[in-house]
Parts: sequence; structure tokens; C-alpha cells
Amino acid sequence: MRHKPTADRHRPAVNKRTLVQLASLVFANSYVLSILKFCPAPVLNCHACPLAVMACPIGSLQHFIGQRRFPFALVGFFTVIGALVGRMTCGWACPFGFLQDILFKIKLGRKKLKVRIEHSLGKVARYPVFIGLVIVGAFATGEPLFCKLCPAGGLEAGLPLVATDSSIRAMIGTLFIVKMAIVLLFVVTAILIKRPFCRFVCPLGTIYSPFNKVSYVRLEVDKELCNECGACRAACPMSIDPYLDANSSDCVRCLECTACRAIKVKYGT
Repeated sequence: MRHKPTADRHRPAVNKRTLVQLASLVFANSYVLSILKFCPAPVLNCHACPLAVMACPIGSLQHFIGQRRFPFALVGFFTVIGALVGRMTCGWACPFGFLQDILFKIKLGRKKLKVRIEHSLGKVARYPVFIGLVIVGAFATGEPLFCKLCPAGGLEAGLPLVATDSSIRAMIGTLFIVKMAIVLLFVVTAILIKRPFCRFVCPLGTIYSPFNKVSYVRLEVDKELCNECGACRAACPMSIDPYLDANSSDCVRCLECTACRAIKVKYGT
């Protein structure tokens, strides 16, 4: 006989993850520590942002690809993070993921769109972006093609630089207009859909995704306690079913689903 799992229904309005996300946002854009700008960040944060502390890992990857150089250190960096925590940095530290979480909380007097991630849909959407724009695009053009269109860069760097530098405002052209249209698209969709950029576009999430099933930090479902009530799916910012695949490549390890005692964090083998 299955026991009914219990979840903490009295969680604080600002939980631990939100505080960590906020701290990560402040640190990643604290300016005074910009001596670290030659180091890649473990999250998507635009290098061109006037306050950015570290380099964008995807921008760094495109830089090496554009120069026809294999990024040994960067691949090692991705491998270490992925092997330790999988996509956990996406759920706990990424500034653009944090922004999407905030945008989805905006109420417009109408129901949110419930877009279900079916098996492999995230891969079908994300991998063409990663292979086409990040790898092939940078190799063919020698330019950081993804960065030129990235909505995170548009918000963190494009808008602030245009607002504060008249010489940059004078250079506004078609590319900037396209970039702002992409920013607007993601802002609107993030209000209606949980984390659309993370689910269908993010190349950094694509790199970390395969590590979810083998990383040191994983999730485990107690089948005896789970009654498949769907509470974990309702709490999930990626709209996946943790009880079906606790270590899905789409999971950002936010641990919101662990409010149910049927789902636990597992360390190591």
C-alpha cells in the first residue's frame, strides 16, 4: 500500500533558492571584481554588461571556435561543473533563469499557458541552436553569432550601453532592432510560460544536460511513497514530471520538487 507523500505547503514567500539566485545576480554583476573577466562564469551572464564580473561561457566557447582553436580548458570547466551538479547552476545561480522565474510570477488576469515538455522536445529545440548558432555559426563566420542574438545579452548589455553611451546609440541599426525584438519575445513568453529560454534555447543548459543522469548531485524518487499526484510537476519551473524521470536532461536541479518527501536529493552513487 502506498503512503501519501506530504509536501511543505507553508514555504516562505522568499525561499532559500531565491536568495541564492539574488546573491548570484549581484555577484555576477558587481563590477568591482571585474579582474575576473578573463574567467568564464558557470552561468549565462553577458560579458559585455558594464557591470559583469566574468566572461560568458558561451561567448568564450564561440571565441575559441571562431579562432579555430580547441577550448581544452573550457571543456574541462564544463565537464567539472556538469559532473558535480548537472544543470544545478541553471536552477540556482543563472541571472537570466532568475529573471524568467520572476516574470512568470506576473499575473495578467488570465491563465498561464501550460506548455508540456514531452520526451526529447527540449533536445529537439535546443540542439539545433547549440550546433547551428554556437558551433557552426562561430566556425563559419569567426563571430560570436549566438551572442549577437542572445536576449540575455540584449537585456544585460545592449540596453544599458545604448542608454548610457551616445556614441553607441548613434550606431543603432537593424541588428539591434532584431535583438530587442527577441528580448521582447522572451519577456512576453516568460510571463506566460515557465522558463522558455532555458527549455527551448539555452546552449549552456544544452552542454550541462547530458550530465544530469551521472552527476554527483542527483534526485531519487521513492516509488513506495509517490502516488503520482502531480504536485512535483506543478512546482517544477521546467514543467517536467520528476516522478517519471527525476534526472531528466531538462531538469535544472532547483529542488522545488523535494518539498514532497517522495523525492530526495542523492549524492554520489
